[in-house]
Parts: sequence; C-alpha cells; structure tokens
Amino acid sequence: MTNHPIPPDESIWAAGCVVARVGDDGEPEYLLVHRPRYDDWSLPKGKLNKRETFLEAALREVEEETGISVKKPRPVGSVGYLTKADNPKVVKWWLVKAGGGSFKPNSEVDKIKWLPFDKAIKKLEYKNDKAVVDRANDMQLERSAGTIHLVRHASAGMPDALDPNDANRPLDKLGRKQREAIRTLLMDHPITRIGSSNFTRCIETVQPLSERLGIPIEREAALIEGSHPHRIVGLIRDLQQEAAVLCTHGDVIGDLIGRLFAEGVPMNGPMEWDKGSIWTLRTIEGRVTAGDYAPPST
Repeated sequence: MTNHPIPPDESIWAAGCVVARVGDDGEPEYLLVHRPRYDDWSLPKGKLNKRETFLEAALREVEEETGISVKKPRPVGSVGYLTKADNPKVVKWWLVKAGGGSFKPNSEVDKIKWLPFDKAIKKLEYKNDKAVVDRANDMQLERSAGTIHLVRHASAGMPDALDPNDANRPLDKLGRKQREAIRTLLMDHPITRIGSSNFTRCIETVQPLSERLGIPIEREAALIEGSHPHRIVGLIRDLQQEAAVLCTHGDVIGDLIGRLFAEGVPMNGPMEWDKGSIWTLRTIEGRVTAGDYAPPST
C-alpha cells in the first residue's frame, strides 16, 4: 500500500502532537493543555499557515503553545469531526518526544499538565483526543504497535443472477445508511491508511471516510472476495505501526476472525462479521493481539 494523503478542499486543516516523556516511575506521561477560550483540556494543535506542511504546523503549534521543543515525530493518524459551526475539520497527529524549553502562560494556553495514560484519558474532554492518546500510548509502549479496523462492506442487496460480474454490485439504501454510520464511528479514531477490495460495494463503503479525511483508497488484492486467507495475514503484517481501515468481504473476514478465536486471541465480541460491522484489531509486530467488535449501525 502507498500513502499520499490529500486533504479535502472544503475542510479546515489542522495538525497537532501527542507530546510524551518518561515519568519518574519509568512510565510514559503525556502533555495536556488548557485553553482558556474554551475552558477545556486537550492536546496542542492548530491550523496550517500558507505553504506549511502538516508536520511543520504540528511542531510549530507545540512550541508556540507550550514553549517545549519536540523531536522524533511519528505519525499517529488523521481524525475528522465537525466544529461547533458545523464545519468539517481534519487534524493530522504525530507522537513526539519532549525536548527542552519551559512553559509560559499565553493567550491560547494558560495551563499545562503532564499526566500518565490513565489520568490523561480521564482528563481529556473530547473522544477523538482520547482515541489519539490511546493509539499514541500503544506506539510509545511498543514501536511496532498497529491498529486494523476490519470493515465488512455495507449492505448491497442480493446478487443478480443475470449479471456475470458481481463485482459491480452497488450498495443499497440500507448500505448507504450503514456507510455513513461507519464514517461517523471511524472519524473519531486516528487513521493513516484506507485499503479496500476493488469490488464496488467495498469502495462505496469507505468512500465517505476517504473523502472526509483526505486519505485515498488503496485497492488491495488480499481483500478481494475469495482471496486466500494467508494474504490478509500478510497484509496486516505489512501494516506494522499503521492505523489502517481495511474493507473486505465476509469470507475474508470470517477466515481471519475464526482463526483468531481458534488461537485464543482475546476477542471482545461474538464470532460474527455482519455487513456494515467492524472488527478493530490491535497488533504488535503485525500479529493480532486483541480484537473488539462493533456491530452494524444505522
């Protein structure tokens, strides 16, 4: 898979960092900022200036808001949401290590806190910030940590016996509702890649998410209906350190999820993979270590 994210023109573009350091007890601590304008606790981020890259903006915003220099950026992923004015916003995040410098209260940030993971999650007020820190904490504890959101395509009705090319079957009315629910759910989680079977119903399932986050859909042979089970295992192995959405078919998901259950991997949910559902899998060195099931929703 290749990755050349293109932010959507209609969105507000922003970038930020999860700033980490090692606490006195040897465990990671994360930097939270208090914004007096909103009276909230969040993560340092801000809008892009003209001709500025996402990463340049993320590093600049940390130093401007906190006075702390940072180093060794690693991509966490993109999240999308609507602002209070209902404007679409995309934020790209990096995990960074704290360097030197010291904090001085300013108009944007009047207080900062260094907190361990559990306390940081409780202190943060927005669910997408919590998801970003959750992913960053996995990356901090294990460099190869990854996340796979394994999506079964949304409802597409029944195959047409007269159509020899079932690959072109589009989503039906229910499926179009399900894909909006999928977009809403996954936009709250940091995403670095979006892969799909080349079947129309799979592409259509993740198209709204792709358009909102500005992440192109990459067609993957391992996700095509009837693909050998070993191929998706290899694809997941290749996606170490990524937070990827993979949209595929029931047989591909069933083979993988059934194998994980049989191997005794901790799986939080039934052995199901209904159309429009999502299995979120956590990986280390490309090997699945846990899974959580989200049933289809409309």
